[in-house]
Amino acid sequence: MQKVVAVNALFLEHEISELRLILERNLGVVVDVPREALARATAELMESRGIGVAATLLEQLRDWDAGCEILAESLLDGETGFFRHSAAFEAVTAVIGASLSDRKSTEQSDQPRSIRIWSAGCSTGEEAYSIAISVCEAVNCNAGPWKLHIVASDIRRLALETARRGLYPKSALRDVAPHLVASYFARLGEHLLAKPRLRHLVTFGFMNLAKPDFIGQFDCIFCMDVLPHFSARQRAALVQRLHLYLHPGGYLFLGQDEKLPAAEAAFESQTEGNYTVYRKAMAAGVRAGA
Repeated sequence: MQKVVAVNALFLEHEISELRLILERNLGVVVDVPREALARATAELMESRGIGVAATLLEQLRDWDAGCEILAESLLDGETGFFRHSAAFEAVTAVIGASLSDRKSTEQSDQPRSIRIWSAGCSTGEEAYSIAISVCEAVNCNAGPWKLHIVASDIRRLALETARRGLYPKSALRDVAPHLVASYFARLGEHLLAKPRLRHLVTFGFMNLAKPDFIGQFDCIFCMDVLPHFSARQRAALVQRLHLYLHPGGYLFLGQDEKLPAAEAAFESQTEGNYTVYRKAMAAGVRAGA
């Protein structure tokens, strides 16, 4: 209790409020954590930088994205899991295996048909690997004429290190079908390691979704459980960027209980089982068969 009191004493109430605003502006997310947790993480950053006054840190953070990202490491929980939104992954099979596959098959090329997917806010990698498994099972990408590439991004660098290793406790995959575990993971003591053929399908990289770099267009974007953490203004801006980053006819996957307000972007909603997936309209010429 004494330590919490001592940490809290470093910050005036208006400084905590300003800190939340700075993080929201630089990270996009509303850092809705207790005052004590925010004060503790910030005090640790101050100590590591040799800063003794909160006002000095706040002044630096206004133009110090890296400092905000350090705070994000400890303040954002990044809750995730394999096939966490089961209805969404059932929809993946329908979308990739049918609609997207049919569209890709009309492309005239001597090269393997490609599927490019972005996992935005991938945390420790479970989502990205789940996407890879689902798509491979839907279109047999390891044996058929398909080239799958998944770009997975997060703002937390430590989470990305875990994702790149692809090593998880057995309990993390206890609800995954045994034949999928056997096919895509190797046992390593009390852990399971994603096999190279699975890891090679995913490229993990750092990205701040509030200030993203353009990394091309995608057939599908997964942005699960991310939008609810953004402020209304930042959420609207992010949805517009996600729309831009999709190929015409591409799909946006959100968390199972998330809904996309129609006013935020020009998406068409499509129901697959118990899940709503959002689709960017095809170009007029493509719809008309031109």
